[in-house]
Amino acid sequence: ALELIDPSKHDRIAFCAAPLVEGALAAAVQINLGEDLETVCREAQLSLEPKREMLGSDMETVAPGTPAAPNEDLDESRRASFVLTNPHGLHARPAARFVQEAARFEAQIQVSNQTTGKGPVNARSFNALATLGALRGHTIQVSASGPQAEMAMQALTALAGSGFGDLPEEGPPEVRPEIPPEGTSVRGYRGIPVSDGIALGKLHHFRPAAAPVPAHKVNDPAAAWEKLLTAISEVEKTVKVRRKQIAINIGEDKAGIFDAHLLILRDPEMLQAVRERIFSDMENEAAAWSGVVRETAEKFKSLEDAYQKQRAADVTDIGDQVLLTLAGEATDRIKLDEPVVLIAEDLTPTQTAQLDLEKILGIVTRLGGPTSHSAILARSLGIPAVTGVPESLFEHSNGTTIAIDGSTGEFWTNPSKKLQESLENRRREWLAEKSAHEQGSLAPAVTLDGHKVDVHANVGSVQDAAAAVRQGAEGIGLLRTEFLFLTRSDPPDEADQYEAMREIGEIMGDRPVTVRTLDVGGDKPLPYIHQPPEANPFLGVRAIRLSLNQPGLFQTQLRAILRAGYGRNFRVMFPMIATLVELHQAKAALERAHKTLAEDNIPHAWPIETGIMVEVPAAALTASIFAPHVDFFSIGTNDLTQYTFAAERGNPNLSSLSSDLHPAVLRLVKSTVIAAAEHGKWVGVCGELAGDPKAAALLLGLGVDELSLSPAGIPRLKAAVRELNLAAASALAAEALDADNAEDVRKLIE
Repeated sequence: ALELIDPSKHDRIAFCAAPLVEGALAAAVQINLGEDLETVCREAQLSLEPKREMLGSDMETVAPGTPAAPNEDLDESRRASFVLTNPHGLHARPAARFVQEAARFEAQIQVSNQTTGKGPVNARSFNALATLGALRGHTIQVSASGPQAEMAMQALTALAGSGFGDLPEEGPPEVRPEIPPEGTSVRGYRGIPVSDGIALGKLHHFRPAAAPVPAHKVNDPAAAWEKLLTAISEVEKTVKVRRKQIAINIGEDKAGIFDAHLLILRDPEMLQAVRERIFSDMENEAAAWSGVVRETAEKFKSLEDAYQKQRAADVTDIGDQVLLTLAGEATDRIKLDEPVVLIAEDLTPTQTAQLDLEKILGIVTRLGGPTSHSAILARSLGIPAVTGVPESLFEHSNGTTIAIDGSTGEFWTNPSKKLQESLENRRREWLAEKSAHEQGSLAPAVTLDGHKVDVHANVGSVQDAAAAVRQGAEGIGLLRTEFLFLTRSDPPDEADQYEAMREIGEIMGDRPVTVRTLDVGGDKPLPYIHQPPEANPFLGVRAIRLSLNQPGLFQTQLRAILRAGYGRNFRVMFPMIATLVELHQAKAALERAHKTLAEDNIPHAWPIETGIMVEVPAAALTASIFAPHVDFFSIGTNDLTQYTFAAERGNPNLSSLSSDLHPAVLRLVKSTVIAAAEHGKWVGVCGELAGDPKAAALLLGLGVDELSLSPAGIPRLKAAVRELNLAAASALAAEALDADNAEDVRKLIE
């Protein structure tokens, strides 16, 4: 057999005297865990042990090694027991899932069969689990120790509660722990929290039909091309109607999603590529269109930025609409007979717009994330939502009772009556709390000991500004100007930018408006600015670097900002500043914009306050150098965390390195605050951490003056601030700075 294989691969091959099916599965599990060849082979050979026990043979196993002995010193403080309810106990598939789940965590995990007295065994060993002989009705005990022991217990308990996806015919019985009395907490498996709130109802799968793509060649390419253009025109009309409906129901800013769809439909490069396929390769119109759409989507998926990756869904979405139109299939509104918790792989903008949203109690998706369109919609409508759920959840049938907590990411299937009652109580409390917060949102946020905190809003449109005022924002801490640039095929001129910002200024009145200059490029490319490919766009030409490299574009924006700020309380903020040279160059550009406006006798704001975003560690570490040259600092904790740990925040495999509560990040915040205070300057935070009510005490204790967050979260944050004592918050912050890790900081906050 080896003679038939490339000799260079011989050192990666081993022959194992093992049962074919069990041995292959055992080996595959270990390979997937990244184990070496020796371990893989040993596990494959050990798979003979369960067969030997079943046959009652006295012969010794052929395996060259034995499972690692259980750790006698294991901390047994984290322990759980459950009864196996799936038809065949821990057979191959459930055991494999158990091993894979256990291997995700940095923890020592042991498993025992309390019914037979076998064990404990190492949870990472597929064969060791098989030797437990764990059958339906047996009681299994799991114990864990190590840094991620608690997380591992949560995940494994939830996996068992789901029947390992191997559910009995009569439906999955409830084996998950009940919600404990007030003051304690037992967490189940968690997805990614997307939109706050509790939802309890019947599960309903959303499975869209695949768009048909015939494979035949054409004899008349001109006719095929005309067919495609006709279909595109029909889809354009539908998209425009859909856009109008979304604008009315949810807001103009959310409807902007469909502007991108219209641009995709008329993208000249895409259309040219499709035309070549039809006329040169004689592909039919559907096949040609489908091929180019898939290629374009793959280009988006290869981008570094998580948000940009998800735009591949937009391309596929609009592409499928054209294919359905070519096939003569309708894309009518999707109606539901009763209120449900919707579960889907992901939801595209079109699918979302087709849903009967009044019948949606909650949304659960496997793909997507906080920036997906289903997530954006859920937050806009106040619908509880969770994403990142495991595939096993999709094995539940329509009508299964499901509950989700959008604030924690937890979900429960077939909860008991007691659990349902507890969740209903939590839902009522959440709604009451939400109502109370909204009623008090217009009052200032003052701590119990009289310290006022400025609470501002992060906005990205005129509609967001109006929402900020309604929710009690005292100003705009971050005006994202990208909304003027990202949905166009050419750059906005000075008049367009001026008009949009002027309207926002009118809405805000005398309240301060902090305008961040363009923060795109690299990982968020603009179609009308040519940039060479970059190996690492996050460390490339983006934000202020792009603006300084495009002086014409920068001058147009700066002039528009100064004009819109006339008679208003505008400030200018430069993103991703890393060196004092960059700051001086940006301020010089702002000075030039002022001079040209003065020469043209155009009214504009001058002088104007200027500040920088603290997003890279260099800015935080040298804040004392920057302080004399700025009026304020605004800390973007999202990017600051990403750059501190060299871990892309959108990468799910690096989620453990994405905590903005880590002492490393907190020390950079404190360093900035100290430098600012020494020069009489103020510091704001406009990253996600500012929107977390639980983190408010920590940020206030660190000396932050302003918190800026999405408008919807303002009432809740203000309510949290009013329950704080600044002296206690300062003590908390001092302790957090000396903590070992983010988890310890979370415990301090709790």
